[in-house]
Amino acid sequence: MPKTLLKRCILALVVVLGMLSAIFWAPDTSFDDMRVKYGYGASQFLVLASGDRLHYRDQGGSGGDVLIFIHGTSASLHTWEPLIERLGDRYRLISLDLPGHGLTGANAARDYSREAMVFAIWSLMDYLSITAATLVGNSLGGSVAWRAALDRPERVRSLVLLAPSGAPNTTAAKSNLGFKLLDTSLGQAVLKKITPRAVVETSLLQSVVSPHIITEAMVDRYWELLRLSGNRQALIDLANTPRDPHAWEKLSRISVPSLVIWGEEDGLLPATMAATFDREINDIRSVMLKNIGHLPMEEAVNNVADRIIAFCIASGC
Repeated sequence: MPKTLLKRCILALVVVLGMLSAIFWAPDTSFDDMRVKYGYGASQFLVLASGDRLHYRDQGGSGGDVLIFIHGTSASLHTWEPLIERLGDRYRLISLDLPGHGLTGANAARDYSREAMVFAIWSLMDYLSITAATLVGNSLGGSVAWRAALDRPERVRSLVLLAPSGAPNTTAAKSNLGFKLLDTSLGQAVLKKITPRAVVETSLLQSVVSPHIITEAMVDRYWELLRLSGNRQALIDLANTPRDPHAWEKLSRISVPSLVIWGEEDGLLPATMAATFDREINDIRSVMLKNIGHLPMEEAVNNVADRIIAFCIASGC
């Protein structure tokens, strides 16, 4: 290709990319605005020793068993609200936004390792004077929960894992648009500033079986909290954080009662991954939900609530 033509092609590409950036550029949202919009009701904020912020909610009954809810990648504590409402006052129900997510936002050290997230759980429990609790986690949150049980078993009464990450995957995952973009350096560069709402909506729809649960308000919440200042970079940092591929080999050390719930149609973390948890954890009960995807706590609220209640009655929470 002649040099002149090559230069023109490069210039045209730059112009097109510039135009696309101008059209789809999505500015950061401010903490103050997002706090007003999404920090309602029981929302509270804890300032950690590091000076970083932690957003949490303390709901349900004031006494009795304590359940702590830990969300997945790109989500926030709001994902648990339907389930928390269904569980009512039966338990003390605590949820939090993990570092780099929701209204907790980015941390100064840009540390989004599993260890940092487990530390956030202990920090919140210490602040609320909670000696031990049942940890309920979805996806990334499931991984954080079972790692916490390994880190300080005396503080974990039991585990409820909804499609937890961290086990070997022998079935090809379908992933979703957002995670596919995160898998490439170009995609990360784009998502850092150009975050179309349509990408968020498509990713959510690809995570469930029943599209009706993906409401306009839900898409807005994911999209706006993702764009909270620092959260997009935090998501990229999380994607680039090294992971121990052999961490699952320690699952056999978990001694607390555990419940694993998986949607049979989960494309992000295929249900075949449940076999590792079944095999490695001694005291475990497994539930497969038909026609359910990666977010069973939102897609099968009543079923999941009933399973948790029955588990807590039988095994103790």
